Parts: sequence; C-alpha cells; structure tokens
Amino acid sequence: MQITIVKMIRTLAMINVPLKKIAELAKSRTPEQLIKLLSQYAGRIIDNIQYLKEAHSAINTYRGLLCEGISATEEEITVSEMPEKRIIMGNLNDFNGTVGFFGEYTRFCSIAHEPNINLSFPVGGYFENMDTFLKDPSRPERFFSIDPLGNHLRKRGDYLIGFARGYYAELGDTPERMKRYIDENSIKVSGPVYIMYLFDETCTQDPSNYLAQIAVAASR
Repeated sequence: MQITIVKMIRTLAMINVPLKKIAELAKSRTPEQLIKLLSQYAGRIIDNIQYLKEAHSAINTYRGLLCEGISATEEEITVSEMPEKRIIMGNLNDFNGTVGFFGEYTRFCSIAHEPNINLSFPVGGYFENMDTFLKDPSRPERFFSIDPLGNHLRKRGDYLIGFARGYYAELGDTPERMKRYIDENSIKVSGPVYIMYLFDETCTQDPSNYLAQIAVAASR
C-alpha cells in the first residue's frame, strides 16, 4: 500500500501538483477527479511550453544580433551577403512636425499589442527606400519587432551595410557615407532600408554605445 501511495505522490509531484492537493488525494480520489486534475495541469504545461519556446527564440535572436555587433567592422561601408530575417511590422508612423522619433517610438511601444508585436524581441526601423531614408534618417516610416514568427521577410541576398554608434535615431554621418559609397562604386540599391539595433539597452547602460546596423539590398 505504501509503495502505491509513493508512486501516486511521485506522479503528481512531477507535474507540479501542490503538496497540499497531493495530501488531499492521498486520502480520497476517483478517476473522474484525476481526469479533471490532469486536464488542468496539461493546459498549464502547454502554456509553459509556449512561454519557453518564445523565451528560447528571444534568446537566440538577441544572441545572434550581439554576435553580429561584436564582429562588425563599424567604420566600413560594405556590400555583403545577409541571411533572411523575419520581422513583424508596426503601423505607419505619423510625424506631424511636433512629434519626433521618441514620440512615435513611445506610441509604437504603447500600442504594439495591436498588430501582435512582441516587444520581448529587439526592435528596428523601416524605410520604404533609400531616398526616404536619406531624406530624414531619424524618422523611420515604421518600427518593427525582430520576431522569427514575423510575416514580413527581409530576403537573403547582398546588402549595402553601414553601422552607427549612438542612441536611437542618432546615426551620425553613416547615411552620408553610405550615399558616397553608392556613388563612388556605382552600386545599385533597391527596396526597403532596415535599421536593426544590434546593441541596445539590454546589453549596455550607455546609450552612446548602442549600435545600429543599416542595410539595403544592393547590386553592382
């Protein structure tokens, strides 16, 4: 009899049933009670599995960006092959003359749940093309979350890449240097410009050490 009780305790403890509940069941239990209990804990385990998958995905995403940042040659403008990257796009920004980068960024963060954006993942800025980027690099047309479940794909291919140190929206002379590289090397660029923050507040306390990667599809 003692052995069967021990087995019951081990089984229920494995699925994290509280000791108080196990003690109650040790005195009186039925198949119907156990079905209800197991169904309840199965649901909790499914929720935990989903959470762990999301956490694992966020870890891999941040780790990948950090590795890119550590290996980046920051002063160079280059054309390099980049892997595909999935993102979830936010709504169009609305810079009305009085609202700057941080006003729109704050709005994006406050309503991010509406387009199902998960802010546990890194963020970035999006421009429709190089012309709009060069016109005002500090005002992305959209913000996005670098979520591997995203329905927007930055395709694999060759990209013109530049890097900029500084707080969000502070890109220094990198846009001008990218434009100069395009002109001097007869580079053709097309499609959206993606700004991905490889280093942000998650890895450094000093905003001047944030590192942005700017990329646009390119060919010679």
